[in-house]
Amino acid sequence: MPVVAGLMMLGWLTLTEGIGSVCVFVGMVLGALIMGIAVWREWPFGAVSTLIVSSAMPRLAGTVFSLHVRPEHVAIAYIFIVVLFRRIRWNHSYVHRRVFDYALVAYVTINFLSSAVTSPQPMLTLRWAIMSAIVVGAYFLIRLLIRDERSLHYAFIVLLWTGAVESAFGLVCFLSNRTFGSTFGVSAEQYGYIPGTHGTQYEANIFGAYSACCAIMFLVVYLLDHESRRSWHACGLALTTAGTLVSLSRAAIVALLLASVFVVWTIFRRRQLKIRRLFAFGLVGGVILMATSSFLLPFLEERFSTIDVSELAADSTTQTRLVQIVAAYDDVRAHPLWGTGTDSFRLMFDWRDYMPNGVGADDDTSGWIGSAPIRILHDTGVVGLLTFLTFLGSLGLATRKALRNATGFNRVLGFALVASLLVYCVTFQSTDATLLAFPWVHLGMLAAALNIFDAKGIVNNAGQVLPGIP
Repeated sequence: MPVVAGLMMLGWLTLTEGIGSVCVFVGMVLGALIMGIAVWREWPFGAVSTLIVSSAMPRLAGTVFSLHVRPEHVAIAYIFIVVLFRRIRWNHSYVHRRVFDYALVAYVTINFLSSAVTSPQPMLTLRWAIMSAIVVGAYFLIRLLIRDERSLHYAFIVLLWTGAVESAFGLVCFLSNRTFGSTFGVSAEQYGYIPGTHGTQYEANIFGAYSACCAIMFLVVYLLDHESRRSWHACGLALTTAGTLVSLSRAAIVALLLASVFVVWTIFRRRQLKIRRLFAFGLVGGVILMATSSFLLPFLEERFSTIDVSELAADSTTQTRLVQIVAAYDDVRAHPLWGTGTDSFRLMFDWRDYMPNGVGADDDTSGWIGSAPIRILHDTGVVGLLTFLTFLGSLGLATRKALRNATGFNRVLGFALVASLLVYCVTFQSTDATLLAFPWVHLGMLAAALNIFDAKGIVNNAGQVLPGIP
């Protein structure tokens, strides 16, 4: 009977909503079932994998109660409920809290405070503050789930290869667009007449940043890890580098180059650089450029030819960002201390005020702030920005200390997580992604690694683990 009822419901939906909507519905149900089974059967590895994979597909969104709900929101909420249930029922052990954890909690709290008190439309900004708190929740869930070396290494490998698969999918989307004119995974007019590949990421610049971040992690493990896994790491490095290039994101490509130089220079200074591997890395890069030159070089030349350092506004994309940044500073001057609420800029900015004849009736006239620090300053004021910088600063200091205790693959893993964050430090200045889950998954993994490294250091130095250290 349940099967018959289900088939009847699908038939009715097909007649009333169309086959496309039914396929989406069936896909969502199957995805939810797979996620539920994975989380429960392979604890905590299934939950960690679900968080990492769902954070790589924010483009797949649906509207629920006027909110854009993405797979990461569903996964985080579901895993939070499972974690709460398991802690109550099985009384899981205490997690050692750090200064940066409290700073991040304070930052989330300030988002709610500014959204409720200083926002032009508190009901909307409070909704967006809730969505922001959910994605930040990925950080805390990763901290709870990754408690030992085995789970840390597992999560790192999943993070690497999720990035490789996402980059490969983006590469397929790009080649399909160039060959057959398809538009899946591609925004045909992302950069004027130039297409931008986004895959399952939110948009092309974010796809490029995500791919470049994973490319740097692959580069680190390729240069430092065991010989037996070098070919796999080279394959992942090639895929993620190609993904960065086909995104055509200038910030991501520049960030990849800068972070690569930093990685090679740091390894060289430590006298761990093997010239043979570096030569092979250059060879891989050359092959990628040669294989994609006919498709990519005209686009890359056009993307970078419009940059004029003496007159940044000459580039249309940069001009758009500068206009919105200036408008954001006007709002900050009016509300410097607490800001105007989470994602409130879209309520306060209207392109019709700047180009009334250049905006169509059906166009989206709201704005967004590309720079993460300015967006945080606008939404939460000086108090929120200082709190967020406290989080990053305390995390950075703890990272520097913990890496001294790391040995073997742990040291490689920690360096890879830190070096790849340099990509986000560059790309998030032009395209903010802190309202998405994937950077918080990355930061949560780094924070979990610090606790594990510190605990191992205490064991190695004192022969026992101090109370409160997991």
